[in-house]
Amino acid sequence: MIWLFDLDNTLVDRAAAFHGWASDLVASHGGTPDDLAALLTADGGGHAPKDHVAHAVQDRFGVDDDVDALVATMRAGIRDRIAPYDGVLEQLDALRAAGDRVGVVTNGTSHQQRGKLALTGLADRVDVVVVSGEARVEKPDPRIFDLALEALGVAPEERGDVWMVGDAEGPDVEGGRRAGLRTVWLAHGRRWTGEAEPDVVAEGPVEAVAAVRALVAATATASR
Repeated sequence: MIWLFDLDNTLVDRAAAFHGWASDLVASHGGTPDDLAALLTADGGGHAPKDHVAHAVQDRFGVDDDVDALVATMRAGIRDRIAPYDGVLEQLDALRAAGDRVGVVTNGTSHQQRGKLALTGLADRVDVVVVSGEARVEKPDPRIFDLALEALGVAPEERGDVWMVGDAEGPDVEGGRRAGLRTVWLAHGRRWTGEAEPDVVAEGPVEAVAAVRALVAATATASR
């Protein structure tokens, strides 16, 4: 099988890392729960422009640091706290041991995203990594998925058997669908609100792989 995974909130718990950094920052300034909530809102689950968080820090605490410095501090704080979800490292080892091809397609800067992969031990457990900051194209543009498939040596007739796994409706699910891939959405306790549903909905990455394998096995049995 062939797998493409998003990185943040798919293989690694970026939400927890940001929450940890923001909580420490608020505490260092003697802030309140409302201050923390404002930073979480500004972050938009990692999908908002990074300067939104920097401006929120300036507004809430009167910090004199410029926006670029605050963004750099935030990114470093996230990297320092990032960790893979339980079972992910073992899961990737098992996929590759079974002969599956595994890639990561992630939006972000090269330094930040490759830093997360290295610090968490993920870098050595995947075959290909495509980062939007290097590729100059980002999800949901189908071209970024094309780059990953080319690097994995995926033949045109195999494209419909590639599974894109991610937590974001637009970048991961809609982007994967536009690229002609099967899609898995990681719910993390949320309800799907998009239009065209993904092929599979799972709570987290470990459950996603199990659900896909079960679906593929059931489909194969039904076609006999």
